[in-house]
Amino acid sequence: MKKTRIIALFLLLATLLGLFASCGGSGDVVNDGGDRVGDSWEGVNFKGQEVHFCVSVNQYNEASFPAADIYTKGPDKASSNEVTKTVLARNKKAEDELNIKVVYSTKDLHYSKILEDIRTIVTTSSKTSPDIYNNDISGLSRAMVDGLLWNVKNPGDEVKNYFDFTKDGWYQEYIKGCTFNQDKYYIFAGDYFVDMIRMAWVVYINHDIFTRNLNSMPEWCTSLDVFYDYVAEGEWDMDLMMDIAGRVHADSGVMGVTERNDIVVGLATNNVMNRVYPSSSGITLYYLDKENSYRPSVISDSSQFQRLAQKYTQLMEAKGVYQSDWSADGLRDNTLHFAEGNVLFVTQRLGEMESGVLRDFNASKGLVPLPKWNKNEQDYYHTVVHNQAELGAILNTAKAYSAASALMQHLNENSKEFVHAYYEKGLKYKYNSDKNSRAMMDLVRECTDDPFSLTIGNRCEELYTGTGKLSGIDLYKSDTVASTFDSEKDAYVDCMNKMIEKFNIFD
Repeated sequence: MKKTRIIALFLLLATLLGLFASCGGSGDVVNDGGDRVGDSWEGVNFKGQEVHFCVSVNQYNEASFPAADIYTKGPDKASSNEVTKTVLARNKKAEDELNIKVVYSTKDLHYSKILEDIRTIVTTSSKTSPDIYNNDISGLSRAMVDGLLWNVKNPGDEVKNYFDFTKDGWYQEYIKGCTFNQDKYYIFAGDYFVDMIRMAWVVYINHDIFTRNLNSMPEWCTSLDVFYDYVAEGEWDMDLMMDIAGRVHADSGVMGVTERNDIVVGLATNNVMNRVYPSSSGITLYYLDKENSYRPSVISDSSQFQRLAQKYTQLMEAKGVYQSDWSADGLRDNTLHFAEGNVLFVTQRLGEMESGVLRDFNASKGLVPLPKWNKNEQDYYHTVVHNQAELGAILNTAKAYSAASALMQHLNENSKEFVHAYYEKGLKYKYNSDKNSRAMMDLVRECTDDPFSLTIGNRCEELYTGTGKLSGIDLYKSDTVASTFDSEKDAYVDCMNKMIEKFNIFD
C-alpha cells in the first residue's frame, strides 16, 4: 500500500513538473511566442516567461524635471498621478496579452558610467543580465560601437523578432541615425518612454506678452492664432525670431543691451544652443550619406555651416536676446526667468514644463519648434533631442530576446493614450482642447529625426581624437568656423573611418 502511494506521489510530482515546464518558468527561453495576425496579439503567448527590464533613475543636475522611470514602469505606490496610472495600465495589458512577467531593476548611473556597466554585464555573461537596458543615449552609443548590443533589425534566424519600426510611435528616422549601417539597429526610441519628448528642444512662448505687444508685431501678425498658423505653414525662422524679440524688448538698463532684469526680454537662451541650433538646421559636420549606403561622412565644404554660424551670431547678439551661461545653473535659470513672466521666448527642453516653477506659472503659455535657420533653404523643421535622452537597447547577454522585442513593440503601440495624458497632466498643456497646442505638439513630435551629428559624431571626437575641438567651435566667432574646420577635417575623416571599421567587425 505504501509503495503504491509513493508511486502515485512520483506520478503527481512528474505531472506538476510537466505543467510548470509548459508554463515557461523564469529559467526557460522561449524563442518563438507565436505569430501576430494583423495588429492583433491574440496568437502570441510566451507562457509566463520573465523579461528583465533595467530602467534608469539618474537625475541630471541641470534638469528641473524628475527622472523618467515613473513613465516607464509607473510608481510603486497606489497614489499615482493620472499619467503614471496610464503607464501601469499599459504595462499590465502587455504582460497579460503576451503572457510574460516583467521584472524591473533600476540603475542610478551618471552617463559616463553606463558603458562600463554594460561592458561588465556582457563580458562576464552576468546571470543577472537585464534583457532590456533603458538608459542615456550617450552611453548606449558607446556600447553600440563596442559591439555590446544586439542588432534589433536582424537578430538572426534562431529567434523571432517582433520589432516593427514602421508602426506609429517609433522614431524611425532617429533610430536610423543611431547607427553606421542601415542593416544594423541597436538602439530603439519610441513613445513607450516619453524621454524622447521630454528631452526635445523647443521654444516656449508667453502668450500674455505676445498679445500685449500685437501692435509691435509684423503687419501680418494680427493674433496668436495667425502666428501659430504661420509656424504650422513652415514660415518660422531665425530671422522672424530675431525680429519679434527686438520688437518687444524693453530696456531697464543699458540701452540696446539685453539684461536679466529688463522689463521685457524678447528671447532668453543659453550657450548650449551652440550645438542645438546648428543641429536643428540640418547643416551638420557629420552626416549619413544616402548615396553611399548611408556611410557616415564628414562634410567637405563648410561654407553653408559658415553662413549658419553668421546667422546664429546675429541672433545671439540681437537686441532683445539675453543669454545665460553654459552651466546647469544657466539652463535652470532660463526656466526661472520665463516663469517670472517677463520673457516672450525661451529655448528650453520640453520636459521643463514638468518643473514646479512652470506648473505654478499662471500666465498663458505655449510652444513652437526650434525655428528654421533659413526658410528658403530648409524644407522642414528638425526637433533636436538632448543627448541625455534615455532610449532602449537589448544586450548581447539577453536571455529573452523574442519576448523583449514583443514587449517593447506592444508597449509602444499602446502608448498613445499615455502620451496624450502626459501632455495634459504631466505638462499641464491643453493638447486636446486647444488646436494650436495640438498642432505644435504634433509638429514637434513628428519632426524629431536623425541625431547623427549631435550624438554619434561627438563619440567620434571623444574616442579617437581626445580633443572635441570640432563640436566646440565657438559660433560667436563665425569668421573662424571655416578655418577651424579646414584645419581639423583630415583628422576627423580618419577618426570616422576608424570608428566605422571598428563597428563593422560586429554582426
